[in-house]
Amino acid sequence: MFKSNYFYVMTSFLLALSLGLLSMRFVYLSDLDNNQKNFYKEADRQSALLSMLIEKDIDFIGAGANFYQVGSKKDWSQFPLFADSLLHRSNSLISLQWMEKVEEKDINEHFKQIHKNYPLAQLYTVPKDQPKTYGYVMKNHEPIYIATDIYPRDEKNTPLIGFYSSRERFNLVVEEFLTTGRPSVSDKIRLLQDSLDQSAQKTGMLVYHPVFTSDKTSLKGVMVGVVRITSYFDRLVNSTSLGEELVVRIIDTGFDAGDDPIMYESSTWNNFKGVDYITSVKIENRLWKIEYKSDNKLTEYQRLTLIWLFFGILTISMLIAALTSVVTRDKQRIENLLEIRTKELRYMAMHDDLTGLLNRRAIRDVISRYIEAEKPFALLCFDIDKFKQINDTYGHPEGDEVLRHIGHLMSETLGNNVHVSRLGGDEFSIVLKLNNIDELTLISEQIHDLVATSPTVFNDFEIAQTISLGAVLWQGETLEELLKAADQALYQSKTMGRNQVTIRG
Repeated sequence: MFKSNYFYVMTSFLLALSLGLLSMRFVYLSDLDNNQKNFYKEADRQSALLSMLIEKDIDFIGAGANFYQVGSKKDWSQFPLFADSLLHRSNSLISLQWMEKVEEKDINEHFKQIHKNYPLAQLYTVPKDQPKTYGYVMKNHEPIYIATDIYPRDEKNTPLIGFYSSRERFNLVVEEFLTTGRPSVSDKIRLLQDSLDQSAQKTGMLVYHPVFTSDKTSLKGVMVGVVRITSYFDRLVNSTSLGEELVVRIIDTGFDAGDDPIMYESSTWNNFKGVDYITSVKIENRLWKIEYKSDNKLTEYQRLTLIWLFFGILTISMLIAALTSVVTRDKQRIENLLEIRTKELRYMAMHDDLTGLLNRRAIRDVISRYIEAEKPFALLCFDIDKFKQINDTYGHPEGDEVLRHIGHLMSETLGNNVHVSRLGGDEFSIVLKLNNIDELTLISEQIHDLVATSPTVFNDFEIAQTISLGAVLWQGETLEELLKAADQALYQSKTMGRNQVTIRG
């Protein structure tokens, strides 16, 4: 009897132990699989976050370029006020530089204007692999782009006034402007704000944004945004929900990056064997390859869960199911949280953070889809008349309220089937389904009148505003041709004295 009981006890014990070990193995493998899936989701989230941060800075720099693009020369002295509002919105954008195009014969006259704000400024350049050189050194007597104004105007930045680039890389950027009309991003560089020493650490990159003449055939100059790239990567690491279990290396595969292609590498990168996940982000003219590694080990919480699971199986089988249920629910919660955060990032990447409207990238996607589907539609673009004067008179918070008010007005009035976006600054656009010029004229006039008759109410006082509007009916053009036509219609409204509507059939 004793032997029989012992046999049954041992058999039950060994069976329970076997079931426990099988369950533990199942949970262990399940945890590893879920950790791997979470790792992929985290890698995608990090890449989306990085792309969003950089694109946001490029949009800010584009707003700075737009200041010189649409503003008259007498207003350029207000650049520091405009630039200040942009830099305060970014942790990585450290400076905006206005580099005006100047012919060789006009350099002396140009410096007379510069000396009004910067009396000690001198013309200089830093040729490749050479020390700082004063004066005009271009061999072919071509125009140069001189740093004429800068913000912030502090002791690190003001010595850059008078600088121009004499390097072939900058000439290629200018040629690219004339071909594409798009901004251009540099490789990792040594910032002049830090040091002219060739051995100084490369911690920045430059974003060149073209500023064209009104006919879009030549350049007025270049708006240069100086970006501290370490700020991106600090935020990238600090926001990683998987902590030290994930390491990153970012490689620039773009032009002129061959001598130093690694933009960022986690300090423990070499401690991990193999590359687990590779993705990329496109930043204007550059492509960054992003490599991720993970040790794919169980977390401390997961290890403790397995230990308790083992002892639970030895005491009561029901506890196994309960513990497994807790672990499963917790894993699902983590996945749901990651999914929510990913959706939030997608929303932020496609919407303007001030008004909640679609941003420039999103509205271009909308237009492209309409064109691909060959659906009849119209594009309306409008600017707020004398918006700078509103900011100067009432203040930037009130100016932001005007932007939000107009965005809300458009969304509430036009409904869900119309796409409304804020392109940047005080420029808005609307895409709606239309197929004849009469309907387009009617709704354009209604929008124009609605804004004029709906002042912004802020702190118990009203701010009146009007808009200049240009509208075009799509007639088979490409995206860029359509945008150019809308911009020309808007420009015509402005040249007619503002507060006008121009329709192009």
